[in-house]
Amino acid sequence: MLTLNRTVKTYLAIGLVQGLVLWLATSMGDTGVRYALITAVLVGGINLLLLGENIRQRGVAWLVLGLTAVMAAISGWVFLDGDEYWRAGSWLVGSWSFFGVVITYVCTVFILSWPTREGRFPRYEDLFRHAWDTVFIVLLGVLLNAVFWALLLLWGGLFKMLGIVALNKLFSTDGFICVSLAMVFALGVHMGREKDRVIGLLRGILLALCRFLLPLSALIVIVFSFALPFTGLEPIWDTGYSTPIMLWLVAVNLFLLNGVFQDGTQGSGYPTWLVRVIDLCLLCLPVLVVLAGYSTWLRIEQYGLTPSRVLAMLLVLVIFVHSMAALWAVLVPQPVWLGRLRFSNPLIALLCVALLLAIHTPWFSPLQLSANNQVQRVLSGKTPVDTFDADTLRNRLGPQGKQAYEALLAQVEQGLVLTEPGREVLLRRLKEVSTGNGPRESDRLLEWIGPKVEGSEQFDAQEIGGPSCWAPGCALWAVDLDQDGQVEVLQLPKNKWSEPLSFYTRDTQGKWRRAGTYAGDESALALIEQIRQGNVKVVKPRYQSLQIGGVELSPKLEKPQKP
Repeated sequence: MLTLNRTVKTYLAIGLVQGLVLWLATSMGDTGVRYALITAVLVGGINLLLLGENIRQRGVAWLVLGLTAVMAAISGWVFLDGDEYWRAGSWLVGSWSFFGVVITYVCTVFILSWPTREGRFPRYEDLFRHAWDTVFIVLLGVLLNAVFWALLLLWGGLFKMLGIVALNKLFSTDGFICVSLAMVFALGVHMGREKDRVIGLLRGILLALCRFLLPLSALIVIVFSFALPFTGLEPIWDTGYSTPIMLWLVAVNLFLLNGVFQDGTQGSGYPTWLVRVIDLCLLCLPVLVVLAGYSTWLRIEQYGLTPSRVLAMLLVLVIFVHSMAALWAVLVPQPVWLGRLRFSNPLIALLCVALLLAIHTPWFSPLQLSANNQVQRVLSGKTPVDTFDADTLRNRLGPQGKQAYEALLAQVEQGLVLTEPGREVLLRRLKEVSTGNGPRESDRLLEWIGPKVEGSEQFDAQEIGGPSCWAPGCALWAVDLDQDGQVEVLQLPKNKWSEPLSFYTRDTQGKWRRAGTYAGDESALALIEQIRQGNVKVVKPRYQSLQIGGVELSPKLEKPQKP
């Protein structure tokens, strides 16, 4: 007979209460209250499960209560105008849904380390252990839920074959889903806390992988950094995705570095020459972060602030501080390799939490900052009035953007800003958006080079080219590509980076359909300028395709070797 000890019963009881409260929250009509309650149950319940008996020690309960209250309050504000935010400010909803997990994770690690602290601050050894163990314990709870539900679905499927659907109906009810998920997760967390040897083994495996991969990652950074003086920085600015790829490179190196550093009580385990290689890598990291930040700043200078760019700059700031802390640890050596990370890592983690909390409050919301910046740019002349994106201001920056739009419209109507004829152009664009007739961010912005083709209106539909011609738009050029007397249409996105160029042909019913793509290393902007200047011609292939039976073989030419 299965018997449950007192601890297991306690965890199941906590899970049951969590599930019942979640079930209650799903039936609430007020969106803000509903998500505030869900957040409180998840944050407080997970901390309670992970802490166990330690919840009663050294004021830990007050820390859990404070974290739960702050997270619930922000959730309530984010989802306060649920329908409006999901429609117009979904960035804030998605951002909080992701970064709320990050904030909870970091704060939970500090709370778990609080009972064993020495003095006023938690020990770094405890922070390190809980930071890694918490991930595996939570994953164990998720894995147990996945297996549990797989068995339930199998059970329901078997009875459904017999014509009994009552089980499937039970399993699909909100109450059963909420209660079972919470209770099984609680049981999984209990198993993870009890089986600390298994969790320690998983942690050891992951740290061993970090030790193996760090030298390779460091070599990539060094080779890339030393190649920059020979290639120049222009290729970086032309890609359009330089910021995320360089930040990912730096972040991966910092993650692997901390996996090798561990709790900072032992050396790296590498030979001296390999330690010097990693130190050289750490010297290069701030340079890459500065380049990534400058790339983002160029886009902000050109197009202004958006919520994603605000977040990108904050991410650059946090990673830059991390890289400078690593550089400091290299330049000011300690008895233990990179020993100063023991002081900088906890402080940077708390800085990250403070920044993430700040940008999800009404006072520092990226939606508000972006709306104010976009208005300021058009009033100062940085953004031409004829290209001002009024739709984004009114419909895509949440209530803050709508308020900024209404204030700007009132100022323009009263003649308090700008001068003619710019004021009239801006007023027209603002009113077009309010009536739904203005261009939207998701509209295809098309420019024809030369005469339009018959049926050119078809290219305004999203079905033809999808999002490729969203702002800043595309250039379309009619040209006879196959020399059959009928023109095709070449589509060239107005991006700084290179990407395949689609071309379209007209079928017998008069519908334009994509026929293929051209690949090249040049940016479409340069190609558009060449077409305008007439420096273009259709070239017959040197080697024709070969058809053998029903198979057509197309040649792929090798690049000529340099002498």
